[in-house]
Amino acid sequence: MITDGTLEANAGPNCAKRMLGPPEERLLDVSRLALLVVSDSDFDTDSPTLDAAAASTPQLVSVSQAALPNRGPLPPLDRLIQYLRLRYECMGEFSHHRSSLLNDAYDAFTLHGELSEEQRKRVAGTIRNAAELNLIFSEANVKRCIGLNHWLHEAVAHTHSDRRGFLEAMLRKLHSQWFLTAGQIAAVNKWGKQLRKRVHTFPHLDTEAFVGVRLPSFMQSKSKGT
Repeated sequence: MITDGTLEANAGPNCAKRMLGPPEERLLDVSRLALLVVSDSDFDTDSPTLDAAAASTPQLVSVSQAALPNRGPLPPLDRLIQYLRLRYECMGEFSHHRSSLLNDAYDAFTLHGELSEEQRKRVAGTIRNAAELNLIFSEANVKRCIGLNHWLHEAVAHTHSDRRGFLEAMLRKLHSQWFLTAGQIAAVNKWGKQLRKRVHTFPHLDTEAFVGVRLPSFMQSKSKGT
């Protein structure tokens, strides 16, 4: 559902991304993070989608900030706490989602609701180093992983149990490596074209969502040894 503050219209994920822009990230809202891996365009123009409903409502094609209802300011975003919560609360299926360096910080947050200065430095260092090296543990990639995980689970849930093999293999790949290749996402999109005939809200995914992300050295060596 998208709105200009007065009128509302149903919209699929691809359309919602175009209308609303990047998601606000104040809360651990997986449905919002899921937009991060949605393509800017829906390439299945021959498939009926709810995007068509939004397209038939021209007054909602552009939603400006001025058109949105007045709201109070969002609370300050504590990126360190958010990063911990995303890894520990939304990535239970992923390998290496916990680390000895971050365990103390998350335990402190769950017990006291805050981190010590030393713990904040450790979490900040993890985020900074992963971003500088474009590792899979970067803040941006963590969010993309959670978003793609959401859509793959959606696809599995709407696929008969004896036909889930490919999708489950993609989930295992995502959970072990924290990314899918452009070719693998393209294959999911090909699967999704059929799925959209039954589930109109399943989006076309961005094949370049994970381009350039790198495995840390300890996972590279493990990958080569298997």
